[in-house]
Amino acid sequence: MLQVQENVDIKDYCTIHIGGQFRYFAIIKTKEEITEAIEFARKNNTRLFMLGGGSNIVFTDKVLDVLALKIEIEGFEIIENTDDYAVIKVGAGENWDIFVSRTVVSNLSGLEALSAIPGTVGATPVQNVGAYGQEVKDTIVSIEVFDIQNKVIKTLTNTECKFAYRDSIFKHEDKNKYIILTVTFKLSKKNPEIPHYIDVKKYFIQNNINTPTLLEIRNAIIHIRGYKLPDPKVIFNVGSFFKNPIVSSDVAKKLKNNNPELTIYPIDEDHTKVPAGWLIEKAGLKGKNFGPLSLYNKNALVLVNNGNATYEDIISVRDQIIKTVFDKFGITLEQEPEIIK
Repeated sequence: MLQVQENVDIKDYCTIHIGGQFRYFAIIKTKEEITEAIEFARKNNTRLFMLGGGSNIVFTDKVLDVLALKIEIEGFEIIENTDDYAVIKVGAGENWDIFVSRTVVSNLSGLEALSAIPGTVGATPVQNVGAYGQEVKDTIVSIEVFDIQNKVIKTLTNTECKFAYRDSIFKHEDKNKYIILTVTFKLSKKNPEIPHYIDVKKYFIQNNINTPTLLEIRNAIIHIRGYKLPDPKVIFNVGSFFKNPIVSSDVAKKLKNNNPELTIYPIDEDHTKVPAGWLIEKAGLKGKNFGPLSLYNKNALVLVNNGNATYEDIISVRDQIIKTVFDKFGITLEQEPEIIK
């Protein structure tokens, strides 16, 4: 039976440790409990809010009049296994990095560059989590969801999710329409490729590894992320706070000509991705202290709560960073975490 708590502190469920309270809160471990939660929300005239690991989200300091559902649905099922690939259905509440570790140990590639990312499996499709050249959309076959309005379980294909850079239907037209129950992945048994990122390539050169195994790639990613991204349990943060902007190729080329050391990432003939961290650092903001918040001294993308930051603080500092970068480069940064107010 569904257990509902009242006036639960949001900070305990958000890795940047900012926020007021959830009016109602419940943990969902089974699909059946979702129906109970919908009925509770209807009777109490409130809306549902789906909560994963709280690692890519910023909350208001007010009381949120919601029934927050922490999805802890478990499950790991190999539903197809061939010489070339395996298809695995995973519960939305499973820990993401533990799942990635399990795939690596099983010599299944496709997710190894996404190692050490905090959160749950069900949260990764929402913003199409990506790192070091991999994105979850490249391995997702389908997503099983609970349609809140119609109270039915349905399956969405990869195409139906309309994945884009850090984006999906779950953030836009179908926001708050579905509860993600399971995610099905198709992973390869072919030899993995070294991610085409400078830090990763440097790691293998320095360690004299020419053809790394999946486990060696995972260990490299964990090592690099461990240096660049602080542990949110120790230093409150939500990981990368800004998306890498996609600009016209002409803008990127001009930027590259003026800054030969800059690495850019062409997407197509007309568009190129530029590292947001580089822009912020070159704008003189890396490591800058804004009082209650600061930019991490090892990674300009990471905004750190120094202890007592508020929602208003984070919005103010975000806007200062965006303005400073725009004034210097004419490029507008976009935040990566979702703002809930």
